Amino acid sequence: MTALRIVALCLAAALVCAALRSVHPQVAAAAALAAGVAALTLSLDDLGGVSSALRALEGTAEAGGADGGWLVKLCGLALVAELASDVCRDAGEAALARRIDMGVRLSAAAAALPLAARILERISELLA
Repeated sequence: MTALRIVALCLAAALVCAALRSVHPQVAAAAALAAGVAALTLSLDDLGGVSSALRALEGTAEAGGADGGWLVKLCGLALVAELASDVCRDAGEAALARRIDMGVRLSAAAAALPLAARILERISELLA
């Protein structure tokens, strides 16, 4: 049901933005940003459900407490970065959107290195 609300909100916002873009491009960009934030706010309940499911999965896999927290933070970072990069593209700043994407990829890779090191250690222990 939440997905339908988000789709309806975004479609209505797209129509409003298309009508405003030729007359007031700044207002259209602000309306698109507001709709994106509203859509993200509507999805917070679902994000909480995903977070609790990941924590339950973490408990059954007996992973360390930091691993699941890292995954939840990475999912949040990806959502915020996607919103920011879409806003930049809508504003005509494709280069800035690519820099946001690149920065998030680098941050995710840097955050994943300790986890990758632990996985490689466990693999080497199993092979030894």
